[in-house]
Amino acid sequence: MKKRFWDFGKYYLILLFVLIFSCVTIASVCGDVNESAAEVAVKNLEDDARLFTSYFDDMISNNFSLLKQLGKRLEELAANSPQGTQEIIDDYKEIFHSVEVVNSEGNREYGDVIEVDLTQDGLLDSLVFDRKDVVYGGSITEKDGIDSIVLCVPLERMGGVVGILLGTVPVSQINDLMDRWGYAEEDCVFVMNHKGNYLSGGKKFDKVLGGKANSYFTYLTNSNLSGEIESIAEFERELLKQEAFSARYSYIGKSYVGRFCPSKYGDWHLGFVERADNFYRERFSFSLKTIVLLVIVVAFWAVVLAFAMHAIYKNVNFRTELERYSIIYNLEQSIILEMSFSPKRLEFFGDTKAMFGVENGVVLNGEEVFDVYKYVHEDDQSVRGRLHRFYDEEEGSVFAAEIRIKNGADSYGWYRISGTVIKDKRFGTNLKFVAKIENADQQIAEEKDLVQRAENDLLTGILNKKTMEEKVAHALSTVTGNNHCIFFMVDLDNFKNVNDKLGHIYGDKAIVDTAHFLTELFPNNAYVGRLGGDEFAVCAVYDAFDKESMFEYIKKKAEKICEVNRRTYSNGTISVDISSSVGISVALDSEKDFETVYKMADNALYRSKNGGKNCYHIYQK
Repeated sequence: MKKRFWDFGKYYLILLFVLIFSCVTIASVCGDVNESAAEVAVKNLEDDARLFTSYFDDMISNNFSLLKQLGKRLEELAANSPQGTQEIIDDYKEIFHSVEVVNSEGNREYGDVIEVDLTQDGLLDSLVFDRKDVVYGGSITEKDGIDSIVLCVPLERMGGVVGILLGTVPVSQINDLMDRWGYAEEDCVFVMNHKGNYLSGGKKFDKVLGGKANSYFTYLTNSNLSGEIESIAEFERELLKQEAFSARYSYIGKSYVGRFCPSKYGDWHLGFVERADNFYRERFSFSLKTIVLLVIVVAFWAVVLAFAMHAIYKNVNFRTELERYSIIYNLEQSIILEMSFSPKRLEFFGDTKAMFGVENGVVLNGEEVFDVYKYVHEDDQSVRGRLHRFYDEEEGSVFAAEIRIKNGADSYGWYRISGTVIKDKRFGTNLKFVAKIENADQQIAEEKDLVQRAENDLLTGILNKKTMEEKVAHALSTVTGNNHCIFFMVDLDNFKNVNDKLGHIYGDKAIVDTAHFLTELFPNNAYVGRLGGDEFAVCAVYDAFDKESMFEYIKKKAEKICEVNRRTYSNGTISVDISSSVGISVALDSEKDFETVYKMADNALYRSKNGGKNCYHIYQK
């Protein structure tokens, strides 16, 4: 204890001496201190603005995703059921104030009436020809007096754009988001376009900027710009660059710092304004006496800094990290954990009660740190060993894992952990492990959904050609014993007449119906896929006791396929009958690749087509 006191006592004595000598120069260096404070304030403002702009863009992106989801449901329903269409639109009324569908020329088809001109600024061309999602420039006032922004997405069918779906989001929702930013009384965030016209603000906006001008440019005209941007023209040029930038100005005797970040959507910029009085001074000067004193003080401070800079640097970094942690876990609804190695201490930052059902402010010391593994699922306990091995890696390495953690009395949820170790740069020892824990239940489900979308045919939901080939190849390489792979190729007869006489909507229905019936016929031990157009394939694994039972199975299945595909489609005036031709191959020991069984089945299918259609043939060598 005495040695530890003496180690720190030396620093205190040197620091005390330097502070006494420095008192005579404090008044002269205030400007430098203020300038440093301004830089820290601007840096914090930049970090906050970048994170909040990303959060704003994510909100717009989520609304686009929901609008696309609505469009997909409307296209699946088709245009012959207006009542059903309105019911689907009503399901999304909590998200979109108004919904309208227009054709590819911008003329209204159905839904609410949204007064917009899509021909302006090439929006219609971007939607129809570039197939881009767009935000209508500026806000609109709807018939019920609600100010809203308009999101537009193309409606695609059979490889082309057949219409445009418009959805409006009330500006009040964006205002609510704006109100979440900032902690001081005189700061605010707002959205404006490249012309400086306001789109959204909020309560703080009304207090700081509201009513002072009808646009931000007009407001700046009555202000005094300073620093790197000194005129409205320079400010406008910076906006057009679509890059983030900062500006300083004073208005009616009050100084402000602004950060302006471009949104990914439209020509919008988010403006973040904070009161910056006393943060900086443009110029300061020293007397000769002060300069001499400063030289002497700087020499003493160099000695102090040689001993103390490391501790100060760590302390500043720690405070900065805590601020960043607070921003991150508030925006992402995640938990930050920090574990110190000596003394051993584990602390959580964030709403642990909402995430795990554990009281907030949990701090574990000593051997209590290892109690956290009681909450980890028994199948994921290996993460403990992985962590201990990770502690020995170089600084800068990132630990990542997805594990199940108890979030209730008897329930577990998937969580994603990512973190890194901070080491002592002098000795290379571990100082602390800092990690973020976020709920991954929804994201893992979405990832699985993406895998399913990549494997399945978009129209029918059954396997696509590429995945079908992979599944069949795998089945051929792994089948053993009495199991045999039986490959059915199914091609619709007279399908072209359905498209030509009734239209593609009925053609799509015939394709979907065929996929549905094939899936019902082969519910187990089989892969059902669409090879393209009106050609389907089924690979069934059958445990054959003898050849007679296997061919009996094939005969029953083939006859049933032909039976379910004898269908008639009618639009009330014209009727078209369809059937199917089936080619079948049985993979023997020598046939172990997809191409071989495919060609065999295709040969049999050719015989069925030439044999009058509406029948099946089994490949015979």
